[in-house]
Amino acid sequence: MAREHDLADDRAAATGSAQEPRVTARVVLLSLVVSAAVGFLFPYANLVIRGSRPANTSLPFGTIAVFFVIVAMVNPLLKLIGRRVGLRRSELLVIFVAALLASSVVTWGLVGQLLPIMTGAQYYATPENHWEELIGENTVEWLAVQDEEAVREFYEATRAGAGVPWRPWLLPLGMWLIFTVALSATSIGLMILVHRQWIEHERLVYPLMYLPVEMVRDGSPRALLTPLLRNRLLWMGALVAIVPSVMIGLHHYYPHIPAIKLRNDVLIPMQQERLLLRLWINFSVVAFAYLINADLGFSLWFFALFSAFETPVMRLMGVGVGAKEIYSAGSQAVSNQAMGAMIFLVGASMWAARGDIGRSFRALLPGGAPELRDRATMIGGAICLGVGLIGMVWWLTASGLSAIGSVLLVFAALVTFTALTRAAVQGGVPVSRAALIPQSFVLHALGSHGVGPKGMASLAYSFAWSADIRVFLMPFAAHSLKVWADSGLPRRRFLPLAAATLLVALLVATATTLILSYARGGVSLSSWLFSGCPRAAFTYAAASLQNPVGFSLSWWLWMVAGGTIMWALNTVHMRFIGWPLHPLGYAIAPTQPVQDLWFSILIGWLIKVVVLRYGGYRVYDRAIRFMLGLLLGQFLACTAWLIVDAITGATGNLIFVY
Repeated sequence: MAREHDLADDRAAATGSAQEPRVTARVVLLSLVVSAAVGFLFPYANLVIRGSRPANTSLPFGTIAVFFVIVAMVNPLLKLIGRRVGLRRSELLVIFVAALLASSVVTWGLVGQLLPIMTGAQYYATPENHWEELIGENTVEWLAVQDEEAVREFYEATRAGAGVPWRPWLLPLGMWLIFTVALSATSIGLMILVHRQWIEHERLVYPLMYLPVEMVRDGSPRALLTPLLRNRLLWMGALVAIVPSVMIGLHHYYPHIPAIKLRNDVLIPMQQERLLLRLWINFSVVAFAYLINADLGFSLWFFALFSAFETPVMRLMGVGVGAKEIYSAGSQAVSNQAMGAMIFLVGASMWAARGDIGRSFRALLPGGAPELRDRATMIGGAICLGVGLIGMVWWLTASGLSAIGSVLLVFAALVTFTALTRAAVQGGVPVSRAALIPQSFVLHALGSHGVGPKGMASLAYSFAWSADIRVFLMPFAAHSLKVWADSGLPRRRFLPLAAATLLVALLVATATTLILSYARGGVSLSSWLFSGCPRAAFTYAAASLQNPVGFSLSWWLWMVAGGTIMWALNTVHMRFIGWPLHPLGYAIAPTQPVQDLWFSILIGWLIKVVVLRYGGYRVYDRAIRFMLGLLLGQFLACTAWLIVDAITGATGNLIFVY
């Protein structure tokens, strides 16, 4: 009888007549368990081990490591117990979505920055910096922890066995949870509404999702491992990435072992100016660059070099480029051009998706948009977006920012989030930052006097979610929707699972970070998150009040210039076949992470061009397995060193570039 069931399963797999995938109770439970594990393990690795950061890119290596353990170790054991006990492909993809979404908020994406900013103004206030008068007296009470002793112990640790003083945290954490829900609803809702446009009409490639999807690509139902994990090219590529990663880690333990230096900087003199070029090799970025369109890969590294030379060349020509603002892409001229380009990019994307967006909102009305596909999902996306936007503006207004300032902050943040998400899903850029932080956009639009002291305090606290944004929810939501579509599961099941996993991850990560901080002292856990991050936010606000910012025509003209150039590049790219410059490169390449990783993008692009020219598409397709091996090898090596470091107690063993 068992043999007959096996044969039936084999025939079903061969003919595609297997039972329609569904979200089972066990996969929901496993997803919540994995989310909780991510909420604990990732902050612990980030704050205690302090090696490679497991959740600092749009495809976290920690998430891939967790998924690899489930696919390559746990699931084969389940299959050995019984064929029907093993997890199906759709169930594995649901678990990956849960882990991916959870990793977006547990460390750098939200919790790691939010908790120090909620306490930093009070802890670092001195008579010299005047933060008490400038920030403290203008802060709405529920934005920050008010208990001085609780704040001090958060940074310096409590006495042994005292634990976490939860009471002072309850009100501010509750209020921030309201904002987090609104921000999450807005991010996920917007991605739901543009999802069909990006996947079905524009056919964006989502290169960051190649590895997890291929890891569970169905092969023989009898095989314990999927075809990709049995592929020799995959493990050859993995070996190429593992060897230098092992050597770098060994050098940290034994300095006499020669170091393999993958990060080199070159300083180019240009008369009285100097240009810093980073020649960094990151194996995962090389792989991503190989997977994207060749013209886009070329444009990313070309415009990265172009923007790097732009500032010193213009200075030599006597053109005023303005000072670099905090977290910006470069000089005022470069960062504002990139922001103008992002505004055009996002506007064009929304215009292209206007049909789905309009039908989704019309469907909220009685009898509206009867032709809407995936009606329940699209209506859910429209509700999330609408309620989320209203919630964000209301919350920011209540926190001290004016209504117009709140609208401008949300607009600038969503432009940045959407543009950087587009860079990830189309350009394979695993990590990027804002060209111009939304707070600067608001400040230059309204001026220091227009924002006001209470508004400046609110802007400072908004650094927690919209300033140093290497990680944020929107690209994780976009990638999760893509994986969900590939799984064949009903789309209407996505929103409930996403909400549950995000909530579990947030609660566990917040509790973990607070427990570690009060037990060990935050300043001993991360010098940047617990010192540099809050200091940057409140120094920015205090400086803007002490040295008021007013209207500057040149500041806005650089932004207009960037939008105009982006329009021209987009027009030429659409009308002339073979035009080599992709407009996305112009908008994204000036951001700091792309400036750091342009050389790896160049290597991946060059390999792709050579393989296609001399090997053809067949060789290119086979080489994809090798490139996925580079990804997997680097990610597994970083994870292995984190485990070794946790056992030995070593810290600072940084393998991964970001």
